[in-house]
Amino acid sequence: METVGGTTKLNRRESTRATFIKPDVSLQRLQAADSIVSIVIGLKRLAWVHVDRSLTVRDWQQHEWSQLVKGKQHPDLYLADVTAAVSRLPPADLFILERSSLSSQNATMFPVTLHLRIVEAMLYALLNPGYAAEQEHRVFSMARSTVGKHFDIMVGGTKTSGVDLVQQLVEEAGGTREQPRVRFLPDLLRHYKHKLHSRGQHRHEEMCDALLQAITVLELAGQR
Repeated sequence: METVGGTTKLNRRESTRATFIKPDVSLQRLQAADSIVSIVIGLKRLAWVHVDRSLTVRDWQQHEWSQLVKGKQHPDLYLADVTAAVSRLPPADLFILERSSLSSQNATMFPVTLHLRIVEAMLYALLNPGYAAEQEHRVFSMARSTVGKHFDIMVGGTKTSGVDLVQQLVEEAGGTREQPRVRFLPDLLRHYKHKLHSRGQHRHEEMCDALLQAITVLELAGQR
């Protein structure tokens, strides 16, 4: 392997790639993005957050599945529900999808894994309309564990809930910290400051995971 100035060409090339998302993309392109949309796929809903390069949250919502809650893997139902979700997404330079670590070897989890993979594949197709002509990806996946390790919320090999952490970030953005890690548009801050719950069925897990994923991407890319 050829060495230049003590550094192999391979290592130098790898240092310019954002290998923490797949497929790999150049760090330069990731750093040049004006905004990203971070998406988390759940069994009952899809959540997303739109964050600009200054780590300001510009949109933060979720879409409840209306056709898929009974677990029917019918292509027409997926097309209707996922298309409806995509129609609500704001425009962005890049889209980042959470990729779970569920194993297809666990038979009891197969329906869950299948659901997540179907939605993920559809998002790759629907959010990449110009791929055939441009041969350039706009949609990427990040392992759930990458976010867990970045925020040190792993237990064993599993990422734990990020709701409490996001509540803290929202409080800091509301004035408890002079330079918060993430900022919000005023309307969003007022809306979510008292809406996130740490217990019960309305924990907003997917929304919180989407925000933590967006922060992870931009911080690992060196934008903050």
